[in-house]
Amino acid sequence: MPRKANWEELIRSERMGAEFFKDSMVGLAIFDERLYYQMVNPYLAASNGTPIESHMGKHVREILGSVSLPVELAIQQVFATGQPVLNCEVAGPLPTKPGGGHWVDSFFPIADSSGRVRRVGAVVVELEKEQRLEPVPDNSAFVNHVLRSWKGIAQYMGTCVKTVQRWERTYDLPVRRVQPGKGSVVLAFKNEVDQWLLNRTRELNVTETQKSRRFR
Repeated sequence: MPRKANWEELIRSERMGAEFFKDSMVGLAIFDERLYYQMVNPYLAASNGTPIESHMGKHVREILGSVSLPVELAIQQVFATGQPVLNCEVAGPLPTKPGGGHWVDSFFPIADSSGRVRRVGAVVVELEKEQRLEPVPDNSAFVNHVLRSWKGIAQYMGTCVKTVQRWERTYDLPVRRVQPGKGSVVLAFKNEVDQWLLNRTRELNVTETQKSRRFR
């Protein structure tokens, strides 16, 4: 009897979740590691100007077009860090909505039973014109904060790719991977790189000071 009760509770919970997903008055979506839509609710489909079925199996860029970059970076950040990204502002025209829009998105990790983040959930709120108290952003603040490749990290640090890869292995340069393993997409955040450079410089200065004292 307890086992049957557990199954009934699970079924009831799943039904409630499905109803919430369908009837929610905010946009909801789930993305896989390739940044493809796995689920989307009616509110978000309407906000994007694209039917639900047209989202399924599509890359986020196919639906959002030119405004997708901050969304892609936010999703990749959640996969890389396992931490949510909150209040990411997105603004501009969509392929099916040339008049444009203004949204505030938050992204959350969805882990499997082993604790690995396999999917990312999104909560999207579209702002009405009267809610836009500030000028519509151009999405550049979030985009410019992120370095999206080994080449980008190397250029920012003024060195070559092999050097930054060696620094990551040897000195814990803060580089994040969307998925574990060789060949995965890498990300780095400028503020973390700046802090690493500052700490590394301090460590080197301390080392040089200690050496000079030995030879006095």
